[in-house]
Amino acid sequence: MLHITFVENRNKTKFWTALANSFQARGHTVSWIVQNPMYAPKTTNQTIHELPFPKKSDLKDSEPPESMVRERGRNYFGTKDLHYDHYQTKVDLAIQCLDPDVVIGEPTLFHELLVIENCGKRGIPYLHPTMARYPGGRFLIMEGDTQQLFCRSGEQLHSPLLETLATAIAHGASLPSYMQVPNRRRRIARKIAFSKGLARTLVGRWRGERYNTPSLLRKLSLNQTLRSNLRAWAKEQRRPNPSSPTILYPLQMQPEANIDVWGRPFSDQIACIKALLSALPENGQVAVKANPKSKYEVSGRLIALAQEDARVVLLPLDWNMKQAHEVCLGAVTVSGTVGYEAIFGRGRCISLRHPIIEKLFPSCHADSPEEAVESLLTNPNAGCGSEKMGRQLLKQLWADSYNGTVNDFDHDPACASAENIHKVTEALLTAITDKCVYGKS
Repeated sequence: MLHITFVENRNKTKFWTALANSFQARGHTVSWIVQNPMYAPKTTNQTIHELPFPKKSDLKDSEPPESMVRERGRNYFGTKDLHYDHYQTKVDLAIQCLDPDVVIGEPTLFHELLVIENCGKRGIPYLHPTMARYPGGRFLIMEGDTQQLFCRSGEQLHSPLLETLATAIAHGASLPSYMQVPNRRRRIARKIAFSKGLARTLVGRWRGERYNTPSLLRKLSLNQTLRSNLRAWAKEQRRPNPSSPTILYPLQMQPEANIDVWGRPFSDQIACIKALLSALPENGQVAVKANPKSKYEVSGRLIALAQEDARVVLLPLDWNMKQAHEVCLGAVTVSGTVGYEAIFGRGRCISLRHPIIEKLFPSCHADSPEEAVESLLTNPNAGCGSEKMGRQLLKQLWADSYNGTVNDFDHDPACASAENIHKVTEALLTAITDKCVYGKS
């Protein structure tokens, strides 16, 4: 039997709890590492190791761990470094006491990153189950805070389903779950869940959780700044000069592990845009497309750059990706879904941090923004996909992934079904038992 430790992650904890109970029902030992007691799981016969909040005397000015360079608290919410030393000690003690065979969690919050770092030193697998963007209804099992697969299902996707899915993706008829627009009932349910979650988070902050939770004033200030920046964007928005070579850069939402963790060293999107500009000829332009769910990536630095440099073009906020592609010679993304879509022939795009694209489609990959620009300017085939390439990618993604949905219950109540929990549990148990590595069927 296995000893499996889960790491608390706010609203995702409900999903982890369902999995934990499923593992326990199969005879496995389950334990928890909890940073925010307001989100501690409601379980029985499962050890909960709570990381205590630091006292004032525990806060020290010390060199932050390397993993914290991508931590959202210090990058977006103004959190200092003083608590890291305390939590490093408490995480080390927790893992030493629990001594799990495997840990399951996200690579998002600071305490999760510290757990990942500690597990790496001890040789304990840290699994991050996450949805595959394509195809829908399947999830990947990543290792630690990387895009390296811990295990792959090896399942084969054959025609006619292969043809149907590839065609749907190529024509935009199939979208990742996070892009799908919820119906009215779901929107109302999400608002109610958000209000409950906000109340719980505020109580947690009152009790001492100040390291993953920004103050209400800080949060309100960030949201006000975002609204102000979007108004400024709307005043600056325009079409690019059609006579100039124009590179499209679709902004990725931040904070988000997809770019903040997986996208390094290109997580600073302003620096990425500047690198694109430096590689273009003097009359070249970078057309920046806003993310439909804009957050803190729409920064004052970005607006200032567009106001100072006419070569930075802020595209109209209501434009979709198809419209953006039509006015540009090609796109560059760090780790956005647009890179996958280009493989299916939907636009032209070079990806910087998609390992699977780097491996299978090197003409759609570059090691740096500068290299991406050079490829788009000099190689007419660079960044170009087709339905044939899309089918190849889809077959690989299918073999890499497992059937099931991994999400928090508030955003996707269907993932709480007994059938789905069974699917995800069985897939994880297979992965843990087989201890597969990437490339092994």
